[in-house]
Amino acid sequence: MVKTDQYALLGWPVGHSASPILQQAAFQSVGISAVYELMAVPPENLPEAIQRLKNEGYKGWNVTVPHKETVLPLLDALDPIAKKIGSVNTVLPKQGMLWGYSTDGYGFEKALERNFHLPLAGSRILFLGTGGATRAAAVYAALRGAAEITLVNRTTRRAEALAACIHHVAADCQIHVLPLSELDAVADAMRQTQVLIHGTSLGLHPDDPLPFPVSRIPQELPVFDMIYGKTRFQQQLHEQGNPVVPGWDMLIYQGCRSFEIWTGLSAPEQAMRQALVDNGKI
Repeated sequence: MVKTDQYALLGWPVGHSASPILQQAAFQSVGISAVYELMAVPPENLPEAIQRLKNEGYKGWNVTVPHKETVLPLLDALDPIAKKIGSVNTVLPKQGMLWGYSTDGYGFEKALERNFHLPLAGSRILFLGTGGATRAAAVYAALRGAAEITLVNRTTRRAEALAACIHHVAADCQIHVLPLSELDAVADAMRQTQVLIHGTSLGLHPDDPLPFPVSRIPQELPVFDMIYGKTRFQQQLHEQGNPVVPGWDMLIYQGCRSFEIWTGLSAPEQAMRQALVDNGKI
């Protein structure tokens, strides 16, 4: 009888995730008998859930919002990148210890290369919103040699904290913080940057307001939206003529890296991508 390996994604909420589609396709493609399940875990139950996965012999798991930072003290060791970023999205049980990794930045880097042929080294990037996904991407970009990072947020306190984190791990990267309310200053900063990253949650619901007036965004500026699905913001940018892509590639590539950490095998990227197409996601 073939043993079925167990993997999971822990989040709250988690039902919307496309990660099971990606990972099941990957396991099937390389001939691994495995199940990747979604686990809705309230924040107060995270320690108990982690212990259960460890006790039951799960081979690995992902963590997503809101657990990427609160999981850190529950782990035994951190990959150097995860330690500098201050968040984890991939856990590997190894030799009786739980190892934490962050593959979000890798996914972000590969997505920019694939869609805009933009390497992180020497790049000038503007982030709209400073949530968890932005944190991982911005710190990773600085570690990979980004020349200039601009953080735009509704409240500057969180952006200033992220700026301090970036400066601590990559002192050579120039960092600017702007409040979202200063439209002229933000629009001017957009004219000096190479790519705009949308990292707020606005767009997840059809009636959400736009995160920024589209008419104030330079028409030639590439936009990477970390939100996976199609949104009104993306549609208006497309109509204006901006090169704009949703966050599917970031999801695919971070999923590829997680798969490689767990299995030691090269990820079957094309099979994972095709599974999203077959399921009507992209």
